[in-house]
Amino acid sequence: MPYNYQLSEEAESDVFDSYLWYEKQIEGLGGEFLESLDAAGQAISGNPMTYRIRYKKKVRAFVVDRFPYLLLYVVNGANIDVISVFNTNRHPKRWKKRFK
Repeated sequence: MPYNYQLSEEAESDVFDSYLWYEKQIEGLGGEFLESLDAAGQAISGNPMTYRIRYKKKVRAFVVDRFPYLLLYVVNGANIDVISVFNTNRHPKRWKKRFK
């Protein structure tokens, strides 16, 4: 079944902020970050039920290659709703409270 993969406004903001941060570190690294996110989106879209549920509201997590990020998403029928692009170097308690 083909899925509709979409990022929430919060997830888009997470991506934009992270892209800018990586670009400030090394020119071009932000582009590599975006490529890793594209690859993650393709993997998730290919079989979204493969990745484990992390929170009670059926939030699944995909570990992004090379960068310390999780894509947190929910499958709603034919839609894959990415609710956050979470930097794993940040404190996770605020997310656990949100998704319980």
